[in-house]
Amino acid sequence: MTASASKTLIDALQESFAGALRSPDGTAAPVALLWTDADGQWRPLMATLMKAIPELYALGSFAPEERQGPVIWLKCIIERTLPDCSPPRDVVPIIFLPNVSRQDLRAGGDCPVDLQPLMELQYRGAVWHQRNGRDWTVDAFLTSEDGVGLDIARDNRTRDAMLRALALLAPEPLAGLRGRRLEADDFDRLAIGDPVRDLLSWMSNKDGFEGRCDPNRWATFKDICWREFSFDPDEDGMQGAADALLHGGGKWDDVWRRFCDAPRLYPGVSAALRQARPRDLLGLADHSRRPGLNEEQEDRLRKELEAALSLSHAQACDKVEKLDTEHRERRNWVWAQLGESPYALALEPLGRLAKVAKVTLGGPTVEAIAADYASHAWRCDRAAVDALCCLKQGTESGLVTKVVRALYEPWLDRAARRFQELMSAPGVDPHKLTTAIAAERDTCVLFADGLRFDVGATLQERLEAQGLRARISHRIAPIPTVTATAKPVASLAHGSCSGKSDAEDFTPIITSNSQPANAPRLRDAMARAGVEILDQDQSKMAVSSDGGGWTESGKLDTLGHSLGALLVRQIDPEIDSLLDRISGLLNAGWTKVRVVTDHGWLLLPGGLPKVQLSPHLVATKWSRCAAVKGGSTPSIPTYPWYWNPVLRIASPPGIGAFVANSEYAHGGISLQECVIPELIVERGEEAMTASITEVSWRGMRCRVAVKSNADRLQVDLRLNWKQAASSIVAAAKELGSNGEASLAVSDDKHEGAAASVVVTDASGRVLDSKPTTVGEDA
Repeated sequence: MTASASKTLIDALQESFAGALRSPDGTAAPVALLWTDADGQWRPLMATLMKAIPELYALGSFAPEERQGPVIWLKCIIERTLPDCSPPRDVVPIIFLPNVSRQDLRAGGDCPVDLQPLMELQYRGAVWHQRNGRDWTVDAFLTSEDGVGLDIARDNRTRDAMLRALALLAPEPLAGLRGRRLEADDFDRLAIGDPVRDLLSWMSNKDGFEGRCDPNRWATFKDICWREFSFDPDEDGMQGAADALLHGGGKWDDVWRRFCDAPRLYPGVSAALRQARPRDLLGLADHSRRPGLNEEQEDRLRKELEAALSLSHAQACDKVEKLDTEHRERRNWVWAQLGESPYALALEPLGRLAKVAKVTLGGPTVEAIAADYASHAWRCDRAAVDALCCLKQGTESGLVTKVVRALYEPWLDRAARRFQELMSAPGVDPHKLTTAIAAERDTCVLFADGLRFDVGATLQERLEAQGLRARISHRIAPIPTVTATAKPVASLAHGSCSGKSDAEDFTPIITSNSQPANAPRLRDAMARAGVEILDQDQSKMAVSSDGGGWTESGKLDTLGHSLGALLVRQIDPEIDSLLDRISGLLNAGWTKVRVVTDHGWLLLPGGLPKVQLSPHLVATKWSRCAAVKGGSTPSIPTYPWYWNPVLRIASPPGIGAFVANSEYAHGGISLQECVIPELIVERGEEAMTASITEVSWRGMRCRVAVKSNADRLQVDLRLNWKQAASSIVAAAKELGSNGEASLAVSDDKHEGAAASVVVTDASGRVLDSKPTTVGEDA
């Protein structure tokens, strides 16, 4: 959702903050977002925003209960040295700085002394500002297409009315304000023309609302309540309002719908409804209005999930499926939006997990069971991942994690043992099950480290959602399923590698020089064979690409080894990174992108079962594989090493591990480790292409020429090609009919800066980019 398409001003601000916090690949995430407000225009909105954005903090006098404090307190919040006040580690704090401009922070030694500790956050953090680098004023945000995009009159009376009505405008649906020019009277009506909002505000904070009313306004409010809602605030009080809202009917249904649209803006309403007195529960039309009922249902669900942990696997699966059906409706209740239904929300992925985990994977051959897994059974892995990351760390997530393990572990182990049985069957040669990768003209091979099949399937769905054609198939990884053995097979240098007389490090050699086939040597071998080797930030296709291309992206495996089960929270960002990389390669002219990987992995919170293996039997022992020493005969299964089948690799039975407490591991024989995805990605039928053919400068004006098959493309000049907010021109320019556009950099402070010319489509998607230096001679 773009800011201009947001439902309310609050939504638009949150979307804009999220955009300002996005960081390019290879760049550390910002530690904070600084919101400078030179004239203090945004102050009236703070009370409302504090309710909607729990990670928002403000500079001011020390009032920690109001999330406000001086500079030193804000620094402690950012560094998480005040755990009771600070946001969770994975949430970036937003720091509101009233009466502080961005120029104050950039002034170096001239920056006010009390603000100087914040100066370094410009570099470790991010600053929320307009494309031109200026602070976001209320007027600029409301009228800019990068903000809300309203049509507002420019006279002083309208401006003053707009600022007066800012707090009232915050929860207002923006759709009703679009399509017409807004003037002072439109904003003034907000102060008197919304009885539903006023009633909710009174119910949420009775004392605060009445304290803001003078006698005339209070009398007007009472009169409207009686005429519109048949309710007297003085006579009936909060109890009467809560009872009426609970039972609904008439205009009280409008009040309920407005509360459901933005419940966080009216936190006191929940407390009021908890005191409501239902006249007749059996006759109550809408039970979703009872927060107490939701709490009772959550408590009952918690007990039911705890009880499911002691059931057999089949019974636990049936139980969780049944609970999902019973509590599905509550996921649409307003209390779920308020975070009061964590178990009901967790039941969605848990229900999917239970359904798939009941089905035993089978098949008479390795090929058959692998095809069964690649067809549908990978959805069990996805459901487990979704359940593990649906809740933040806490009591609820602890119970959900236990339920995931109870449902997932038996299914994982049974499937692994059946797969191992088939791999060890007479006549089965694991080496012949593995196919290598071949070079193809105009095709770039993208190696994604540790791309498990369920993640690859999610990547395919996201690619297709972007209008690209993506076909997924599967391969069998070599044994053992570790990078050292498997990456050479996934590379275009497979034919240059061979085995050696020991498998202690599981690495083959480059045949021509007997050197270990590590990543740099594999790239050298591919380059000698005519393959175009692209660094992670390169995408251009070579003039002659008969040998195709090779590039690498992603760090799933690295993250898995360092994070364990917490890897689940990093999967989506990794998929987004791969999406960007694939799009960039296709936009650069590659006909196809072939996404390959080396191995998958097992992930189980709490750790894989420990399997004992005597160290004197093996030369090397990793978590899920070991190189058997000489003629030793361990009691656990062994398999031939892919690169020298005379040598044996020991692998624990089922999903066991040789190392205790391994939550993330690979190297063994399981469907998750061995059945890996391969994707072929091509442009969709209607895909747009654009290529920047020329960039020239005359002073601070940049002329750009673009070759494209589409109309209505725009050209922009950015300090960071991925971030629209880093634009250094007043506005992006639409390409003319001749495929050219001229951009002027208005602020000469950017002269000599490194920037990028970008071409975007109507949705803002970058079709091509080209680095340049501002003011550089052609």
